[in-house]
Formats: sequence, structure tokens, C-alpha cells
Amino acid sequence: MQTSTIMATIPSALVIDDDSEALDAISQVLTSVGVQTVCLADSAEEALEILKNRGFHLIVADYRLDGMDGVQFLENVRANGDQTPLLLLSGAPDKSGIIRAVKQPNVDVFGKPFRVAEFSEAINRLVQVHSSPSQ
Repeated sequence: MQTSTIMATIPSALVIDDDSEALDAISQVLTSVGVQTVCLADSAEEALEILKNRGFHLIVADYRLDGMDGVQFLENVRANGDQTPLLLLSGAPDKSGIIRAVKQPNVDVFGKPFRVAEFSEAINRLVQVHSSPSQ
């Protein structure tokens, strides 16, 4: 399988998914495309606790999570003043949730399953927009 590397340097990423296989797979993909440190959380609540003590350059969250879903997680992150680029992954999102998500700054929604090259390109777009001088 051919992988592409992330053009923008991303020192750290936080990945949230309640499926341990998905967590491992996303972590491996992020590492393979050049993310230096990947931290994993199996719930939105755990991720919010991690974010209290540490910042990240990218957050990747599943849309459907037990308890607090990905959009609720995103809204909590933004309410806390954190503008970290966030990529929301989903196989079948509901439209009202997507609308709520994309109204937030520095957010992109990406479908699952995905190809590594397309995933890498989506991360590049999101991180480059966030780090551009106009932001």
C-alpha cells in the first residue's frame, strides 16, 4: 500500500474512537503519514480529560461514540476555547450533526472507510488552513 506524507509537520494528534481496532488503525495511518506523536482515547469524556492537561496539533474523532458523540465532543472543545484542527470521521453521519460540526471553526468531516492518501490530503487541508497567516 502506498502512503503519502503530510506536507505540514504535525507534532501531535489525539484520536478518539470507542472501537479499539479503529483506534489502532487510525493511529498507524497517522504515524505512517508523518504525525510524530499519537495519543489515543476510547471516549469523548476521556479525551476531554486529556485535553485539560495537554494540547495537540490535530484531533481526529469518530462521529459515533458511546455517551457523548463526536459533535458534542467538538462543541465542548470549542466551548473551552480550543481551536485545534479537528477531523470528524463517520461512516453514516446525520445531516443535522454535520451542519452543527461544520459551523465550528477548523473542522472537516471525512467519510469512513477511507484511503490513506485521501485521509492525508484532508489532514493537510485542515492543518494548512488552521496555520495560515490569515487565521
